[in-house]
Amino acid sequence: MGLGAGLMEEEQKREYSDRELLVRYFKSVAPFRKSVALISIFILITTIAEVINPLLIGIAIDELSKINSNILVVLGAGVLYFGIFILLWIIFFLRRKEIGKFVPFFLENLRMDIFDKLQEQDMSFFDKNLSGKLNTRVSNDALDFGNTTLLLADTLGNFLISILTFGMLLWLNLTLALITLIAIPFIFLLVLSLRRVVRVVSRTYRKAIGNVNAAMVESIEGIHVSKSYGQESTVSKQFQETNKHYFKAGFRITSVTHMWRPLLETIASITLISIIFFGGQFVFQGITNPGTIFMFILYLQKFFRPIMVLSVFFPQLSQGMAAYERILDVLDSEPSVKQNPNATDIDTLEGEIIFKDIDFCYREGEWVFNGLNLHIKKGEKLAVVGHTGAGKTSLVSLLTRYYEFQGGSIEIDGINIRDMSLNSYRRNLGIVQQDVFLFSGSIEENIRYGRREASEEALWTAIKTVHLEELIEYLPEGLKTQIGERGKGLSAGQQQLISFARAILIDPRILILDEATSSVDAYT
Repeated sequence: MGLGAGLMEEEQKREYSDRELLVRYFKSVAPFRKSVALISIFILITTIAEVINPLLIGIAIDELSKINSNILVVLGAGVLYFGIFILLWIIFFLRRKEIGKFVPFFLENLRMDIFDKLQEQDMSFFDKNLSGKLNTRVSNDALDFGNTTLLLADTLGNFLISILTFGMLLWLNLTLALITLIAIPFIFLLVLSLRRVVRVVSRTYRKAIGNVNAAMVESIEGIHVSKSYGQESTVSKQFQETNKHYFKAGFRITSVTHMWRPLLETIASITLISIIFFGGQFVFQGITNPGTIFMFILYLQKFFRPIMVLSVFFPQLSQGMAAYERILDVLDSEPSVKQNPNATDIDTLEGEIIFKDIDFCYREGEWVFNGLNLHIKKGEKLAVVGHTGAGKTSLVSLLTRYYEFQGGSIEIDGINIRDMSLNSYRRNLGIVQQDVFLFSGSIEENIRYGRREASEEALWTAIKTVHLEELIEYLPEGLKTQIGERGKGLSAGQQQLISFARAILIDPRILILDEATSSVDAYT
């Protein structure tokens, strides 16, 4: 076993079709209807203006090709062209400004949805998902999908331009438009085939990013172990291997996308050469005039330009959609510990605990408990002893509803704990575990974590109960002393005492100690 063991395993539960992703996306932007409507209007105005401009150029050229040309018509077309150019610049600025307002708010909502969903999950979810990968969903994946929103707006505008310009091609010259139409099946097949390839490669790339983040988090959290055993070089090699997978995934997606644009440009160039050849023949034969052919070529370029732009956007779009898939994978995951819809809030428990025929396993078929029965009377102090792996911590995890048991029931004061709301039930529990977790902040904030409104008297009563006052008085800033992530700057015993005080402060009806004094000296 080493750093990154299991990182390359597939952790995504399902894949989503393009239709599902788009439906879910439009549902998620529903709260921002005003911004979406404004952006859509700006896109529509821009599209119409893009279609009008070549028409003005064609009118000017046709007028200039006449023997008795009207200079006012040419000047009028030029003024309109310049006016539309200014309008396009203003609309482009307003569209970007509105998107710039929309994306941060959308990202804020999306990240909160992911974060809230993670808060709902039970411990079995976190057993299966590495913290580094989950962090990637909240940070990298959310940001990449937020940026994809910009591309979706541009893609919509480009799609509309292609449709309207092709309509203009049909109106200008049906024969030349049909020649252009020959290129469409080739473009469609190319886009369809590469879409599938890019989506698969993008999924691999997103997973590779998650693997790198997970490996980095694991290496930092386990740095003291690596140094203790002199394994820094081994950890570095293992991270290098994970990083190499990330590099290969990035190189693969770059290679796939770079071969796409030349193929599209080849198709567009062949089409343009064909139009110039046949259009020239039509002009010589008097079937049409130069201005019309010039307009046709301008519209043809506008028709192909969005397709060329899409060749640049599409890889980013695919990566964004792959990121959205991973986000939805979290949002659609259901916790195994679910609150009963008919659950009731409870006030104060007396503390009689009964385990009835409990069946429980972490992995299917590997039973930790099979028909466990246990009765703890109100006010009774019970010590559970056993060899390593006997199920002591599992017993605590079931009582606190960190995990769901497969069979039987747990009752407190004759009420099934599944019939109690999770928050009201857990407010009656005080838990001190061997693996203490303290948040970055002051010592006081950590002790008050479960009861922020507690009085000074209650706070100091809890501190004195666990004999923590000597540490508080020793520290220059006392309770206001700032501690680092996971209690850095404090000894393991001091961290456990703070955790003890935190549990005592909430005045729990049931106090659970899971090897809570393992790091505290015998005198204390």
